[in-house]
Amino acid sequence: MQNLEKYLRSKNPKEREYCLYWLTAFGIQSVVNLKPSENLFPIIIRHIEGTVDIHRTRIELREFYNEWHRRHDDHHTHHEEEADKVSVRIMEVLLDDEFNLSYEYFSKVHHHMFHGIYHHSGELREKPLSKKEWVLGNTAVLYPSTQNLREKIDYLFAKERSTDYSALSERHKIRHFCEFISRLFMANSFQFANSRAVFVFAVKYLLTLGFRIQNDTFYREAWYFRNAIIRACYTNMHQGIYPTTEYMEMFLYNLIRNEDNELKNHRMVIKGE
Repeated sequence: MQNLEKYLRSKNPKEREYCLYWLTAFGIQSVVNLKPSENLFPIIIRHIEGTVDIHRTRIELREFYNEWHRRHDDHHTHHEEEADKVSVRIMEVLLDDEFNLSYEYFSKVHHHMFHGIYHHSGELREKPLSKKEWVLGNTAVLYPSTQNLREKIDYLFAKERSTDYSALSERHKIRHFCEFISRLFMANSFQFANSRAVFVFAVKYLLTLGFRIQNDTFYREAWYFRNAIIRACYTNMHQGIYPTTEYMEMFLYNLIRNEDNELKNHRMVIKGE
């Protein structure tokens, strides 16, 4: 991060934009405790400064790891290698002009991010899935069954495509966006790395809608955003708990409007049963 701080203050808007995109990619990786290696930063800086494009950035990183594996037998860089490669792939998605609201594009993003890293990248999960969630007091969340999962996801995208954002106020745009992204997250379309794929898709959708990343909120608070998404979906009528997008909205207003909402994870935590 210290290597990139000066670019956050750059008078060159492209340098600042690229720097924020890279930091967003790092934040997205941090939800699974992955951090980029120091080897990536010289390559990143050349990209931010415009010396190389994102395609060349990917080639240089691939060449670095090919040489590393040629010289070393150990695998202690596995996590750093995943963090570096996926960060570059996230940048490729964010900088690419392609976007559409469909499962096909969503799965394409997942495949692009994780091919060669996870088996069945970009493929719909075929197994039941449940996870204990810290923000729910370690209550286990059972995600939707795989039966008719593709149809459910297709319906979710079709409904979103029918939304006329031009008819909504900015506040209602953000609220609707949060509702859509939280439902997409809870579908848990893929067996592995669902969170990161949804986050990248969400950022890409925000950019497509005309919003701009104003700061490094994602870098600092990605874990908060994940917890906020889960709270946006969770219902426990016995405890009087219902879905709310308020925490997601606070995060996004900080990200795109430079607001200073206090983002505290512990305020979202509910007592599990």
